[in-house]
Amino acid sequence: MKRQAYRAGSFYEADGSSCRRTAEDMVASAEIPEDLPETVAGGLVPHAGWMFSGVTAAMTLKALASRDRLGRVVIFGADHWGLAHAGAVYNAGAWQTPLGELPIDEELAAELLSRIDDLVAKPELHAREHSIEVQLPLMQVLNEDVRIVPISAPPMSASAELGRRVGEVLAESFPAASVVGSTDLTHYGPQYGFTPGGVGSTGLEWAKDNDRRVLKLIESMRADQIVEETASRMNACGGGAIAATIAAASAMGATRGICLEYTTSAEIMAAKQLGRSDDAVGYASVVFA
Repeated sequence: MKRQAYRAGSFYEADGSSCRRTAEDMVASAEIPEDLPETVAGGLVPHAGWMFSGVTAAMTLKALASRDRLGRVVIFGADHWGLAHAGAVYNAGAWQTPLGELPIDEELAAELLSRIDDLVAKPELHAREHSIEVQLPLMQVLNEDVRIVPISAPPMSASAELGRRVGEVLAESFPAASVVGSTDLTHYGPQYGFTPGGVGSTGLEWAKDNDRRVLKLIESMRADQIVEETASRMNACGGGAIAATIAAASAMGATRGICLEYTTSAEIMAAKQLGRSDDAVGYASVVFA
């Protein structure tokens, strides 16, 4: 069973050599703090096109790799299509990327499925979801032997409990594994039909304040509040993935979230001299330690 790359050629390069060069450049550009804790359990990554959020995502993954926590990875993905069953696992085979096949950790997937009733093997529900896919070439560049267990985590209150149970299994039986959640933050502006703070600079500041609300909950690891917050304030597309990752990391011993970087697509466009935009999406790199 092989899951084909769905967004190669749009969110990131489809050509293997070009994709590898870009991924290597982003990893090299990703700066992680010298005082990063020695033990980290996981983190959060954004999942937009690489030109906007690739370096930010690479920060989290590079931080995990620096602590030998990028070998076996459970990835909680967002559900942009509204189709996923909470806890749908891609449990066997591999995911194809421009850099080659990235194998599923079938041993870990089988253990999770056998011990957690709410998890179900439904690989077909991952076919068009990009939130996990865009991370994979970055992970392959950082560790060519990485193995993954993709799990959908829609914005449902059950995702936090599911994450907690996953974290308990990892802590007990797979202590070197890590958890990663994939989410972008507020999608703001006329393009997204979401302008409660107005349009222009005042609107973009409103969006950043909106992101700070959920980042505060992430840093204090309030898994129980994430889904309600993101549903009411529309400040993350992956509320379930955030909640599951926080709960899992907490069960694995983490006590705080550390935001390595926060930025927006509008700021990135300005820095790259791509023009001004009244639209913005927030991106954050977070690790849990």
